[in-house]
Amino acid sequence: MKIGRGTLILLIFLMASYALIFPSFEKARREVKIGEVKGLNLPPHVIKFMAFEFKSIAADLHFVRASQFYGGRVDRLDKATRDDWAWLYTNLWLATELDPYFQDPYYMGNAFLTWDAGLYVQANKLLQKGMEARTWDWTLPFFIGFNKFYFLNEPKEAADYLLKAYERPGAIPYLPNLAARLYQREGRTEAALAFLINFWENERDQKQKKAYEIRIDAFRKILSLEKAAAAYKEKNGKLPEKLEELVKTGLIKEIPKDPYGGTFYIRGDGVIETTSKLAHLSVGNP
Repeated sequence: MKIGRGTLILLIFLMASYALIFPSFEKARREVKIGEVKGLNLPPHVIKFMAFEFKSIAADLHFVRASQFYGGRVDRLDKATRDDWAWLYTNLWLATELDPYFQDPYYMGNAFLTWDAGLYVQANKLLQKGMEARTWDWTLPFFIGFNKFYFLNEPKEAADYLLKAYERPGAIPYLPNLAARLYQREGRTEAALAFLINFWENERDQKQKKAYEIRIDAFRKILSLEKAAAAYKEKNGKLPEKLEELVKTGLIKEIPKDPYGGTFYIRGDGVIETTSKLAHLSVGNP
């Protein structure tokens, strides 16, 4: 089929016009997308009443609402506002109020409210609710412990939650060692040693039991060095700069050997550290 000259000229004109006008259309589309209304959030008790026996479905709707908003607005903005994050948090909270056993809102909240929004306290509040409802789920207290250690700089509280996670079925086996290390870094070596001994006494697996024995040996040596350093400070008014000073002053006969093959040393704040894998929280075995 032949195209007439007039039709061809008209087609070229329309294509050129479209190319010129398209950027304006695209800009308008983006402005409409960014200007989307988040929607009203009703109080939890009102939503529960309105949902009747369909609370699980209502929970799904709030979670989908939050997910779509994150994907359609928050993730496409250069910088989300505090109101945006507050709205997202509220919808995740409402979803878990309607169905406290619903796993996905807890996981989504932990992922986005911490790393993206910096709402660490709110994320842990949401996880705490899930931890109380999902009593079999070890990951929720683990997430709280991680957030307290990594984001909030609360090692002692982090250790407490790691132990709570360990008490639940399916938990990764090295959580007690992570908790012990956090206690030790907080100057609570005696507490760390006490519950490691408790785990050792109740452990039936001989391989795990042997691993605990090595860890207990290391912590006993750390505790002896801490006590010697405290005695040095009481006598000299300051902490030793090096552990060799404890030997020179007769407080210890020799610097004990780290059973993991590293070398013990003292930090400026008096905490005893080691160059071995005992120093690393990422160790995967006891």
